[in-house]
Amino acid sequence: MLTIIWLRGLLGRRGGRLAAAALGITFAVALLVALGSFLGASKATMTKRAVEQVAVDWQVQAATGASPASVIATVKAGSPVTAALEVGYAATPGLTSTQGTTTLTTGTGVVLGLPAGYQAAFPGELRFLAGTRHDGVLLAQQTAANLHASVGGTITVARQGLAPVRVTVDDIVDLPQADSLFQKVGAVPGAQPQAPPDNVLLVPAAQWHKIFDPLAKTRPDLVQTQWHVRLTHALPADPAAAFTALTAQAGNAEARLAGAGLIGDNLGAALGAAREDALYAQVLFLFLGVPGALLAGVLTIMIAGSGAARRRREQALLRTRGAAARQVLTLAAAEALAAGLAGSVAGLSSEDRAFLKRHGVKRFCTPLYAAFTLPPRCQLGNWHFSQLDRALWRDISKIAGKRGRMIGRILGVARAS
Repeated sequence: MLTIIWLRGLLGRRGGRLAAAALGITFAVALLVALGSFLGASKATMTKRAVEQVAVDWQVQAATGASPASVIATVKAGSPVTAALEVGYAATPGLTSTQGTTTLTTGTGVVLGLPAGYQAAFPGELRFLAGTRHDGVLLAQQTAANLHASVGGTITVARQGLAPVRVTVDDIVDLPQADSLFQKVGAVPGAQPQAPPDNVLLVPAAQWHKIFDPLAKTRPDLVQTQWHVRLTHALPADPAAAFTALTAQAGNAEARLAGAGLIGDNLGAALGAAREDALYAQVLFLFLGVPGALLAGVLTIMIAGSGAARRRREQALLRTRGAAARQVLTLAAAEALAAGLAGSVAGLSSEDRAFLKRHGVKRFCTPLYAAFTLPPRCQLGNWHFSQLDRALWRDISKIAGKRGRMIGRILGVARAS
């Protein structure tokens, strides 16, 4: 009861000074909220852009002798797969084109067998440059330049130990993501090819099987089957959390395959790069946000310290009238807590919910806490209010703690007098 009367008196007689102290805390918290909201939205944007730039999320390569249908069934059983198409890879000793009296032959190359609907399922993998059919024999731009070939031209495909076959070019295409398309699945980054092949031909899956199924019987090492997979992109907004979740899914899928196949995690590689950028953003947040919060805290201490003489007189009167030291401490703590709570609530209320929602961030995760580490359930895209309570009180104690220590020193002087 005494505490309530004391606070009412402070609000009535010293409301301006109490509001000034709370305002300093408000500025400190609001600064952290603004920077933290920007950091959260930036992370969400990094994750979104990393996902959008990947055409094929996973490349699942079936091991020699393994059934491709069994491999993809195992992957689908425990992974959020939205699209999966079988793609054939075959090595060729060379491609040949005859233009008038001139015959041009390339070095070794790769012939891909694309199923129907591949362009619709993975629109970022191919870019058509010439031709209008889009579902026939496709020749890579660099290969077309090497062979001086164009739409309607005839290409001879050599096969190791077998007679060559002839195909007619329907379209010229560019391969924007050739590095990942022709990666060595399962190899460490340092063991990947230095560059994708220069000579690439893409044919419909049925035609590819007709050409290379005989080669698979005599030289299975030259023919491979991959499943190109697109996943459900229900990932956390934070790149680090999304990377952890996705790599866990890929590891689980490889464990279930038990050697029957390998997974090339293109989406995980993109999120790994975004995660590094997000860590750099956290460091910038630390250097930008903490000094501003400390400055606001110093101003708050100065405002609170300007009333030290008044507090000494009030506390001396309380002791003269019989108030115990514990009661005096309780009243001083109530004053500090009132200013701290009012300032913190005002600062947190400055959060722009519409801005966060627009970037897929459900709630603001306490900036100082998020700048260093996030517990498994404290993610920007999966916030829990109980954690907000704990983090909020932790921030309040940090901001108001200095004022509490100052009040303790003042009380010590009052007791000594």
